[in-house]
Amino acid sequence: MALGAVVGVVLLYHLGLYFYVDQKIDRVEALAVDGPEILAPVLQAGDETYLVVGSGVPGQTGTASVATLLASVSADGDRAVLVSFPPTALVDTPACRTPDGSLRQPATEAFATSLLEGGPSCLVRTVQQLSGLRVDHYLGLDLADLPGMVDALGGVPVCVIPSPATAAAATPLSAGSSEISGEAAAGFLQPGDSGADVTGTAVAERAQRLLTATLRAAMSTSTLADPLTLNRFLNRAAEALTVDEQTTLGDLRVLAGSLGDLSGDAVQRAALPVAQVGYVPAGTDQAYVLLDGTGTRALFDAVIEGTQVPEQFIIGPVESAAPAEEPPASDAPPVEAAPATDALTVPPASVTVDVLNGTGTTGLGATVGDLMRAQGFTVGAVGNEPGTVNQTVVRHGPGVTEQARTVAASVPGAVLEPNDSIGDTVQLVIGPGYETVVPVTIGAPVEVPAAEVPAPPAAETAPAPVSC
Repeated sequence: MALGAVVGVVLLYHLGLYFYVDQKIDRVEALAVDGPEILAPVLQAGDETYLVVGSGVPGQTGTASVATLLASVSADGDRAVLVSFPPTALVDTPACRTPDGSLRQPATEAFATSLLEGGPSCLVRTVQQLSGLRVDHYLGLDLADLPGMVDALGGVPVCVIPSPATAAAATPLSAGSSEISGEAAAGFLQPGDSGADVTGTAVAERAQRLLTATLRAAMSTSTLADPLTLNRFLNRAAEALTVDEQTTLGDLRVLAGSLGDLSGDAVQRAALPVAQVGYVPAGTDQAYVLLDGTGTRALFDAVIEGTQVPEQFIIGPVESAAPAEEPPASDAPPVEAAPATDALTVPPASVTVDVLNGTGTTGLGATVGDLMRAQGFTVGAVGNEPGTVNQTVVRHGPGVTEQARTVAASVPGAVLEPNDSIGDTVQLVIGPGYETVVPVTIGAPVEVPAAEVPAPPAAETAPAPVSC
């Protein structure tokens, strides 16, 4: 009898705390589940789509401070697709209601502007307009408060599989399983200074992984059995979270459980296909990301129809290939050093390059663009680099390496930086130390930038695969 009374008191306490915090969370009128922009609603019946929006990305301001991820979980819960949205993507926001109830007129603007100036409802309508998906849950999170949520739990267990997203953090976490503090979480959320995450994909992935790990830790048996820790966490979470009027803490638990329980091919991470980075419309100095309309439609059609997302849109951790048999280290042949020079093969006239100003010198992008044209290059977009670079960088997609080498050779001190997220684009990002543009000679040997051909030490072995 006494034990039953104790159990009853504990259950009542947890129920009371749950409902208290659930009511304390900020709620907004955000959803439009019957919006005319939703495509094939019958195919989406039973699926649950969560729009997870992190604001206040550490070290960022304006549109770059917003990280957005769409999580679509299938009706049977055995499949999920996660899609990140570039905050500066140029999108069409339909007519929508702002938080004060006023009607906001349609606008063509940066994706994150629909949230910053229109509010959650406008962002939801923008996502539905772009994707055709029905958004069932809106979850806003102040990322400045996420480290405090981690500390409220006394640390959170995470498992990191190395990927471009994890490497792009200001303070990357160690590969494999570990328990992190709020300070480590803040360093992991903050973008590094390489300027590589121009589309915001990496920070959105890191925010989602940290949030999922934190929610799972909060719902663990050990936390639920510790009323003081649970109370501390839920009060922190109530201050950090904003949800739509229908979403409850139970829905967030379902999201965390679904993403945590699924693994391998059951979870597909995708980035919106980009046609151009650094697009500056006439009459403005704002640089935008231009999406590939055809590719974007193909991506979301696959999500709606429940089919496999096309491989070219998939992003994620670097999978470790099965190690090939090698002779013992003592018998292994010496590794030949990469050649110091290599001939250029693509003339400037065959290269289109975007020029982005990554310095504080106003107008430098336009000046360098004119110098590149004078050397025979076709200059595409000219604008400002949204990230930060420590030196002049030639960023390029996988199919335009030779074109990028020609650009790098024309700008002394530039280094090559492969980037799979920008398609067949070459970007010259002007950084500290830039001096001038020089002529190049096709067929003549030039020094290959060291960043393009790192030579691994002969004695090192490949790192062991990491699995979570």
